[in-house]
Amino acid sequence: MTTSSHASLDLVGRRPKAEKIRRLLGAALNAQRVLRMLEVGTGSGAIAHYFAGLDGGRHEVHAVDVADQRQVHEGYRFTTYDGRHLPFADDAFDIVISNHVIEHVGRREEQAMHLGEIRRVLAPRGHAYLAAPSRWQMIEPHFHLPFLSWLPRSWSHAYVRLTGKGENYDCNPLTHAQLERLLDEARLRHSNLNVSALQVALELEPSASRFAALVARTPNALLQALYRFSPTMVYMLDAKDVDPEPHPATDP
Repeated sequence: MTTSSHASLDLVGRRPKAEKIRRLLGAALNAQRVLRMLEVGTGSGAIAHYFAGLDGGRHEVHAVDVADQRQVHEGYRFTTYDGRHLPFADDAFDIVISNHVIEHVGRREEQAMHLGEIRRVLAPRGHAYLAAPSRWQMIEPHFHLPFLSWLPRSWSHAYVRLTGKGENYDCNPLTHAQLERLLDEARLRHSNLNVSALQVALELEPSASRFAALVARTPNALLQALYRFSPTMVYMLDAKDVDPEPHPATDP
């Protein structure tokens, strides 16, 4: 796994992200017991700190990253790790969050390991939240260059150098199909939440009111049919070899 050079350290901007994750986790957080939660790739620590403060601070929250760049330290336990092997026992967590991390861990082998480790530490009937940018984003979100992630690797490295953005393109975004294949291989059942994530994000961003009005007029069935065209991929995960409960965010 590469270092967290692309981590967002803006605490103000992280809170709406944390609130969006909380809403999408839905009933998974409404347990009548203390939950053990893990954030992989915590960056500033803002999301782990947010979840540590829920329900009067009764949940046990852990966070890991390859380097300590935290801006907030209170309420949760932090551990640096090698970016490959999560330093926890099997079935250790009820909730695991991987928010825009998988594109930074390396190539396909490392990405498969990232998902395999999430599956390993996820408790039976636990849930994981996974978000990542799609390879087909028109403007690549880390280097802010149009069509960067669409290009072959050798071309993308040259593009980054020619534009003065760095020495190489060190991210590996996936398509929806590629990510879903890796999830299947990791024995993780996946439900796509792109539509729900878009709707929640627009509720939390009043400045996007015109777009929100357009989305509100668009049938959910049509939005869901087009989910593979979304620039951001959002999934709820659970173990394939465990009988599923009703989905916490989308099932009645």
